[in-house]
Amino acid sequence: MIKLVNYIKRILVLLFIYFLSRVCFFINNSSLFLENENFYSASSIFLILFESIRFDLSILLYINVLVFVLMLFPTNLYFKLWYKKLIDFVFMLCNIPFIVINNIDIEFFQFNQKRITNDFIDLMFLGNDFLQTLPSYTVEHWPILIVTAIQVYFLFKIKDIKPSKIKLNFNSIFKSSLVFVFSSLIFVLGARGGTQLKPLKIINAGEISNPAFSSLILNTPFCFLHSFSDSKLKKYTYFNDKELNAIYNPKHLSANNLMDKKNVVIIIMESLSKEFVGYYNDTGLTPFLDSLSNHSLVFNNAFANGLRSIEALPAITASIPTLSNTPFITSSYSQNNFNSMASLLNKKGYSTSFFHGGTKGTMGFYGYCKKAGFKKYYGLEEYNNNQDYDGSWGIYDEPFFKFFANKLSAETKPFFSTFFSLSAHPPYSLPKKYLNNFKAGKLEIHKLIQYSDFSLKTFFNSIKNEKWFSNTIFVITADHTSPKSADSKYKNRVGRYSIPMLFYAPALNIKGVDSTITQQIDIMPTLLDLLNYEDDFFAFGESVFNKDGWAIHYNNKRYCLITENGIINNIDTIYNNYSSWKLKDSVPINNISKNKLKAIKQVYSNTMNNNNLIVK
Repeated sequence: MIKLVNYIKRILVLLFIYFLSRVCFFINNSSLFLENENFYSASSIFLILFESIRFDLSILLYINVLVFVLMLFPTNLYFKLWYKKLIDFVFMLCNIPFIVINNIDIEFFQFNQKRITNDFIDLMFLGNDFLQTLPSYTVEHWPILIVTAIQVYFLFKIKDIKPSKIKLNFNSIFKSSLVFVFSSLIFVLGARGGTQLKPLKIINAGEISNPAFSSLILNTPFCFLHSFSDSKLKKYTYFNDKELNAIYNPKHLSANNLMDKKNVVIIIMESLSKEFVGYYNDTGLTPFLDSLSNHSLVFNNAFANGLRSIEALPAITASIPTLSNTPFITSSYSQNNFNSMASLLNKKGYSTSFFHGGTKGTMGFYGYCKKAGFKKYYGLEEYNNNQDYDGSWGIYDEPFFKFFANKLSAETKPFFSTFFSLSAHPPYSLPKKYLNNFKAGKLEIHKLIQYSDFSLKTFFNSIKNEKWFSNTIFVITADHTSPKSADSKYKNRVGRYSIPMLFYAPALNIKGVDSTITQQIDIMPTLLDLLNYEDDFFAFGESVFNKDGWAIHYNNKRYCLITENGIINNIDTIYNNYSSWKLKDSVPINNISKNKLKAIKQVYSNTMNNNNLIVK
C-alpha cells in the first residue's frame, strides 16, 4: 500500500501544479471568460474547477503510466536505491516537458484562441522560427518562466514514504498483486475520465459546466496528446450532389469574357486588427491607410478565416481556409493539387512573386509558395542585408517595402505579387532611428501599427509615379487580428476575427463602402472577377460582387458561420444561433444559414479527402 500512497502523492502534487497553471492562465486571459455572464456564480466556478480536475487527472494518469508500472508492479526492485532513482528520473522526464508546454499556453493562447495541439510541433520546426524567437519571448514573459521554475522545484521536493526493507514472499506478492490489479482498474477509470461510454475527448469539455469555458477547463497536455488521434477530416453526408450544388459550389465557371490583364498586388499586414484602423474607429494609428481608404472600395464587415499567419496565406492567395485542427500548410492535405492566384495567372503570362522578410523556411511559406506556383520568392536571404534585421523575425517593414517597390518596378508586366509584412509582431521591435517617432498607445502594438502604416506610405510614395501603378489593383488586408485588444466591442469570439479589407484600383471605378459580409477566401475570386478571368477555377470563397454575404472560421473543433441572419456556432451536431457578436442571447436558427454551414462542411471535407481542389 505504501507504493500506492507514494504514487497518489505524486499525482496530487501534479494536480496542484496544474491548478497553479490554470490560475495563471485565467489571470492572463481573464477578459475572455469574465465577459460571459454565466461565470459570475459560485456554482459555475465550482463546476469549472470540478470539471478541470477531471481533465487534469485523466491526462496526468496517461502521462505517468510508466511511473505507475514501475512503482506498483510487484517486484523486489522497488526497494533498491538505483531503482528509486530510475523512477524519479522517469517521473521528471515524463512531466517536466508537459508542465512547460502547459505554461507556454498561458500567453500563446491569446494568439491561438485554443489550447496547443499537435500542429505546434510543425510550427516549432518550420524554419528556425521557434529557436529565433524563444529568447525574446522568454525575456518578455519572464513571470511564466518563474512560475515554471517553482513548479519544477515542487517536483524535486516530493519525498516518498520509505517502505519497510523486507523481501517479498508469497503472501506479500499476492497482496501486492491485488493492489496492482485494483490500482490498475482505478487507473483506467481515472484515465478515461469516468464510467461514461467513451473516454474523455477535447469535445467533452464544458458538458458539466458550460462549453464557453472549455479552454479554461482543459489543459494543454490533454489537447496536445489527444490531437494526435486526429486523422482524416470527418465525412459528412447531409445532402446529395444535386442538393449540395444548389446550396454551395466552390467550382467557379467562366463567363468567357475578354480578360483584362491588370497587375495585381496583395499586401498582407501583420496583426492589423480592424479596431486599429482609423477609417473604421478614428484611432489615429493609421493615417495613410485612412487616406487611401477614401479612394478605395472598403469592406466594413470583413473577417479573417483564422488566427495565425500560417492559416492566412492559403486563405488569401488560394481561397483555402483552414477548417480543421491542423493548418492547411502543415497538414497532409497540403500535398493535394490546388489552384492559387499565382498558378492561375501563370497560365496567362503573368510574372508571379512573393515577399516576406523572414527566413526562407519560416511558417512553411517557402514550401507553400513553391506548391502554389509563385515563380519567385524573396525573403531575408534574398534581401541580403542584416543591418535591417529586427533580431527576431526578419527584415523591418520599411526597408523591405522599399526592396519590394524596386523589385516590382523591374518586374515583367503584367505581374501578380504578394507582400507579407512582419514588424507588428511580438516582441514589437522598432528600428532604433524610429524609437521616438511614434506615440505610445494603450497597447504595446500600437507603436508598431503606426510604424507599419508609415512603411506602407513610403511604399506607395515610391511607386505612385511608376507607369505600371495606374494599371494595378491593390488589395490591403490583415493576416489576422492582434491577440491584444483595447476596444471592448472587439473582445469576443467574432470581433477577434474582424479585419480591414480594401481594394484600391486607380483605373477602375470601385470606391466607397461595402457592407457585404466577406472574408479572406473571397479575395482570390473577387480579383479574378475584376480581371474577367477567362477559365474555370476552384475557390471556397466567392466574389464580393456576387455573394449573399457570409464568412466562416474554425477553431478548437468549433465552426462559426457569420451571416446577415445571425452567427451560427456549431460543435459536432449542436447548432446555436446568435444575433450579435456578444454571443449571449440565442435566437431561432435560420435554416438557410444552417444548411449553408452544413454544405460548406460537407464540400470542404469531401474535396480535401478526395483531392478534388481543382476544376478538371
